[in-house]
Amino acid sequence: MAEHPWFEIEEPGEFDDPDGFWDFSETERAFVAELRERCAPWAADDLYGEVSRPEAEDALMAWLPLSDPADQRSLADIGVHFYGDRVRGDRLHSQLHFLPERPSAWALDATGPVPELARLSADWLESVARRPVLLYVWLHDGYAYAARYAFADRDETLVQSYAHRVAPPGQADALTAAGHVHGRGWIQTTGLPAPDVALHIRGDLEAAALPPGTSLSTHRGPLPTLWYE
Repeated sequence: MAEHPWFEIEEPGEFDDPDGFWDFSETERAFVAELRERCAPWAADDLYGEVSRPEAEDALMAWLPLSDPADQRSLADIGVHFYGDRVRGDRLHSQLHFLPERPSAWALDATGPVPELARLSADWLESVARRPVLLYVWLHDGYAYAARYAFADRDETLVQSYAHRVAPPGQADALTAAGHVHGRGWIQTTGLPAPDVALHIRGDLEAAALPPGTSLSTHRGPLPTLWYE
């Protein structure tokens, strides 16, 4: 098992929690204990499990931060919200840890007794942790001008970047005109041609669907520095 204590409930000091925010019920503690035991066989050194509460929601949250182990770049937080007789799991908001308004196709939603919910949650967390994550990179004149981390089994973006200054001339304007832009001018890499190379970051590579014309590589060059979801 990983050295980091998975799903450990840290007891607050006498004056650290005047509103009782971190007072976990016996039911919540039983869920955490069962979840910890069921996750122990597959707990990995590059993952760790946390217990918390989501902002402004009466639930217990058990979650795993996914990262790129090579540089500890945060990619996504996945986790479950436990409500006593129900559990919901999905990709969480990167800061507030809300569940998305529209559940993902791979989301968890189940009701039942605590041991069953802990078992379902552990199985679900393991299945997501084993999903293949690839880093796609686009090159121009020897520079990486765009990059995208994705769940490669469903081609689902985790984080991405696009550097106008080293991109092919005129490409950003063409992508913007075609609608491949979001927020404050953020170019979406889904509008680009097939990436030049892909790097396996984590998870089951055999489950990945590599884009046609993209080759796997183990060489990591410098990437664009502007990252966003």
